[in-house]
Order: sequence, then structure tokens, then C-alpha cells
Amino acid sequence: MLHLDETLRARLDAVPRVWNRTALHAAAVLCPIVQRDAEDHVLLLVRPTDMRQHAGQIGFPGGMRSGDEDPLACALRECSEEIGVSATAVTIFGGLPARESSSGIVVHCIVGRLQPVPVYTDPREVARVLYVPLRELLDATRWEEKAPPPTATGQQLRTSPHFLFGTDLLWGLTARFVQDLLDRLRT
Repeated sequence: MLHLDETLRARLDAVPRVWNRTALHAAAVLCPIVQRDAEDHVLLLVRPTDMRQHAGQIGFPGGMRSGDEDPLACALRECSEEIGVSATAVTIFGGLPARESSSGIVVHCIVGRLQPVPVYTDPREVARVLYVPLRELLDATRWEEKAPPPTATGQQLRTSPHFLFGTDLLWGLTARFVQDLLDRLRT
């Protein structure tokens, strides 16, 4: 754990303190690293199938900017709202480059370690929590570059990274952020 934490601190960008200047709406997500069974995992959320946007998709805790909060405050607030984890239970390592979502939103991704605390999901925003072992995500043979699934909405790029975990498919913006994280770990 200590080695990974030091590596992430050294290889991630500084935590963004201001939003990228753009006419697009802004959002932030938290890429939570958690320790389970003496192994590092990435915590992901499966969204309910009845949501207006991103129904049934896999993502990080996160959401739209509120008021004058910065990207870090936004990501931590959303983490608290969606999985019941307070900001004091998160150690921030840094950020990944912001990306534009298929729905025209600039999303900042903050990476941090969740302390071993209970997770309490908001059923309006989270159907279930996935813990994907980092070692599995680092296995390049598990990834494919493919067209978005037929259920995709918004202005999708022609292809995106896809990672199958059991019957759950990670793809799109969240998969791109995971790939960005893995690239930082591989350098």
C-alpha cells in the first residue's frame, strides 16, 4: 500500500484548485483506491437502471459543480452524498487531466485513498458498489478498444476502452480515466 501511495503522489498532477475555463458545465469525480483483503482495488459505482442519465453505467462517485466549490470540494461532496464517506476518510494523492464527457461536461478526476470505513450508498444514485482489483485493471490483455455499447447516449467517440469485470462492463469516460491512472502507474 505505501509504495502505491508514494507512486501516485509522485506521478499524478496537482489537485486542480480551479475549474478549466470553458463554456461547458463542470463536474468532478473521485477515483477511490481502497484496500480489501490486503490488496488495492478501485471502487466503482453501478448506476441504477432508472436514472435519467448514465442509467446502468459504471462510474466513480461524482457529479456536477455546486456554487463556488472547487473540483476537490465537488468530488468529496459527491463521494459523501453517494457512498456516505466523509472527506476526512479520504487521503488525496492528486489529479488526472480533465476530460469532456459525451454529454458535454468537463469532468475533473481526483485520485485518493479511502480509509477502511463503511460505505452507505444512496439508492437513488447507486445500485451497487464494485471493488475491482488494481492488479486486474493493470492486465493489458483484459482491455479492448471497441465501439460504445448500443445503450450509449450522448455524443460518443467512435471507440473507447472496455474492461469486463464479471458481467459488468466498464467503458467510456470512466474507463478513460482508469486508463489515465494505469498509464501513470506504468511509467
